[in-house]
Amino acid sequence: MQTLRKILIALGLLVVSNMAQAYDYLQIQHPQQTWRSGQGTIEQAVISIKPQGIYMEYGLYLTFSARGLSFFANDSVEVQFFFDLPKEAIVHDLWLWVDDQIMRALIMDRWTASSIYEDIVKRRRDPAILFKNDENSYELRIYPMPGNKTRKIKLTYLMPAQWLPASVIAGLPTNLLRTSRTPLSVFHLLFWPHTDWANPRLQEFPELPFIAQQDTAFGDYVRAEIPTEAVAISLNFALDSPMQNGVFVSKFQNSDEGIYQLALLPSQALDLQAAKKVAILFDYDASKSPITATEVLAGAKTMLQSNFTASDSFNLIFSRATIQRAGEHWFAADSAGVAQAFANAGDQPIANYSNLPALLANAIDFVKQQGNDGSLLLLACSDQAGYFLVANPLLEDLLRNLDPAPPIHIADFAGNNTAYYWNGGRYYFGNEYFYENLARRTVGSYLRLNQAGNSFSALLTGVSQSLSGFIDAFDLHTTLSGGFCYGRFALGNSSNHAVYLDRPILQVGKFTGDFPFVIEASGFYRGAPFSRVLNLAENEMAAADTLAEEIWIGNHIASLEAQPSPSNEMIREIIDTSVRERVLSRYTAFLALEPNDTVKVCLDCKDETVLVPPTSVFAREETPADSVLQAYPNPFNAATTLRLRLPANLKSGETALRIYNIMGQIVRTFEMNVETESRLFQFTWDGRNQAGQTLATGTYYAVLQTPTHRYSVKLLMIK
Repeated sequence: MQTLRKILIALGLLVVSNMAQAYDYLQIQHPQQTWRSGQGTIEQAVISIKPQGIYMEYGLYLTFSARGLSFFANDSVEVQFFFDLPKEAIVHDLWLWVDDQIMRALIMDRWTASSIYEDIVKRRRDPAILFKNDENSYELRIYPMPGNKTRKIKLTYLMPAQWLPASVIAGLPTNLLRTSRTPLSVFHLLFWPHTDWANPRLQEFPELPFIAQQDTAFGDYVRAEIPTEAVAISLNFALDSPMQNGVFVSKFQNSDEGIYQLALLPSQALDLQAAKKVAILFDYDASKSPITATEVLAGAKTMLQSNFTASDSFNLIFSRATIQRAGEHWFAADSAGVAQAFANAGDQPIANYSNLPALLANAIDFVKQQGNDGSLLLLACSDQAGYFLVANPLLEDLLRNLDPAPPIHIADFAGNNTAYYWNGGRYYFGNEYFYENLARRTVGSYLRLNQAGNSFSALLTGVSQSLSGFIDAFDLHTTLSGGFCYGRFALGNSSNHAVYLDRPILQVGKFTGDFPFVIEASGFYRGAPFSRVLNLAENEMAAADTLAEEIWIGNHIASLEAQPSPSNEMIREIIDTSVRERVLSRYTAFLALEPNDTVKVCLDCKDETVLVPPTSVFAREETPADSVLQAYPNPFNAATTLRLRLPANLKSGETALRIYNIMGQIVRTFEMNVETESRLFQFTWDGRNQAGQTLATGTYYAVLQTPTHRYSVKLLMIK
């Protein structure tokens, strides 16, 4: 008990001292000369993704350096990486590379791990330690790293995916990659296709190719090379949904006890589908959000393509001095309708200033003109209507003589320089007070960016799933015809008595007994009662592996940590469970050590980064080409112009300009006569190979080879 008290005191101090670390930051610091520090660089990033039931498993490989910070070879510096993961993340492994050997981290109580780490740092040995400081904040430290060398780790975690009618989406941790002092030239995404998980793609760049590969050790996989430009925005990896009639269930069984994972889309599974009519409104103040207008427009288009069907209808309405509509009637939400609406809107329809009252009044009037059977979806990042003396009169003016008022749903992505307002005994962020009351009085919904996990695409997905309304007095029960289910954990809105029709119900639980698996659901939709019973035979359920146990344990630990005042006994249970099952908690830590008598090298840890092609070193190791070889435009669609300024005294035959693909294969060669007075050359590349065939969207390299140097420029072709 005395030891436990010491642990708890130390843990309390550690957690309190780190509460402010709610941001992503990569720092390199000299432990003995703390004034010598600066922002670190991520030299290489590789992400592997593998479906695990309703979750996705992420393997995040990061290689850190102190490039550009004036450290020397004899400096032993520490990597300090503070980062956020969504609160639902379950971290279950950490690897550290010691030279070319992989050390799999131990897991232990946080106080012990911290003491060992600090003691080893004093002796300048090789540890890495990972803490969970809050429900979504983490801290990674690695020591030592020679000032001119790199250190490499792998962080493995599980995250529930976003389940949509036709796709399953996994958000990529680009927020971590943006911490790099020197931006990554590319990062690599690896995926292993399966019959149930097909058509891998990047949602924001659907034309970006995933190259099919074979490997004797790792099996058949696909790889995408994602350019640095894409790191600046939220990215989402997407697959076709394996749902059958709106239901997906996976199971893992060990002796008499099993674990199931359920994803159920009420609209499809319970046969309650209803067509949507939605006017999408854009109110954008450029000074109030980190999300760009281009990203907002692209996100809205992706949302329509992913979450709407051909039976749905929509319109686009933009906040300007004079409100602009894409059309005066509803557009069908099929591919032709979406293309036409965005073509009508023009290239830059979003203004950089807010005209929110006029926008809402115009949109309400449009819905009334069209029969008053539609709803509004406001995408906004302004804050001028947040004070109650402004908000309340605006609400009354907008809703006067509306019976009924159209449902108004709001996606609020305000962030930068946004004001706080004190209304009714609490602070509201930006227009939060106005939005909450507007949504409540019109029976709509309101979601703010930080509530959606800081991903703009997740924000749009979340709010779009509320557009078809909700099921009231909803009840869901899972069981087995020859047994029962227990130990259930509900994710998302599954724990509410009212669930949205188009928002998936995600559940993890245990079972015992004989199949079939039975789902019983009942409630009221649009005032009418319903009751459904679904039976799934054992062969209709997907097979899961032992990671299902870690998923259940991760949810169990999260439920204990969420208690407002956990007792000593509860904290002891969290620590014991976390250590036994290798699932990180707030009271434990992963500690990776160098090989010794008791800690052995991990011989079965497979390094997936060996699958990354060596041609990616073009951008890292070759001579900068800025003054010798340039390309414009880049990225390009139809063609790019390559401009060369050659050194003197070159001869024909000594110089070559070639285009390479990411496999290192030559796809195009340009001939030049260098025995002229001019040292300037210009070529146009139209994205075709030597045979005149149009190449696929993706990354290419223009490489100029001379007898003494090699110059390269990365090209991004987007068709």
